[in-house]
Amino acid sequence: MKLKACLIVVLLVAVSGVTSAAIITGIERRNPDGNSGDTPPVISSVPLGPGAAIFVDRVHVYGGVPADVLGADYVMVANDDKDNPNYQLHVTVSAAGLLGLLIDNRVGHGSVSGSPDLNPDLAAAGMQWALDMGFVDSGLDVEIDEGANGSIDNWSSIFVLQVLPGTYTLYQQNDATDAGGRNMYSVGAIPEPATLSLLGLGALALIRRRR
Repeated sequence: MKLKACLIVVLLVAVSGVTSAAIITGIERRNPDGNSGDTPPVISSVPLGPGAAIFVDRVHVYGGVPADVLGADYVMVANDDKDNPNYQLHVTVSAAGLLGLLIDNRVGHGSVSGSPDLNPDLAAAGMQWALDMGFVDSGLDVEIDEGANGSIDNWSSIFVLQVLPGTYTLYQQNDATDAGGRNMYSVGAIPEPATLSLLGLGALALIRRRR
């Protein structure tokens, strides 16, 4: 069970009042495999929010989105890339802020049903690269409506990393415990004052170390 109340307060400190600014200025997918087809990712023309499309190759849309991240800039990735072991996504941001990975809560847990109470196990899934980069679980979840019919089917956890302007390379999901039974992670970004980010992420990391 996540420490939802404490973690939400922490992330509020980091991102409250900073929304709707587009800071993702470039993306490039490298090493697409045969399953990726002709569906490269695109920067969404609408901000993150309920009803916004998640993927370029599926009908999935976001359901409930925490108020703290409403209006975030985000990338519509290809869900077919979820099992590509050589996947790379180069993301360029134009301002200091928080870079986010929206990761299926089932990642790293084998064949299980989705639940908002699960935490993705990135090490078990083979996504240690995200932890090594410094991404931490914010404690916030977004709802996933896979049929675009108002029914919530799964949840994704928001992992965040403080970033400066530049290009960041993200790598494979390819969940070692069930590569095909997951949704591909999504990418978002929110600009922020650097001092607030440091305070928020520092407190969040401290809480998680004490668990």
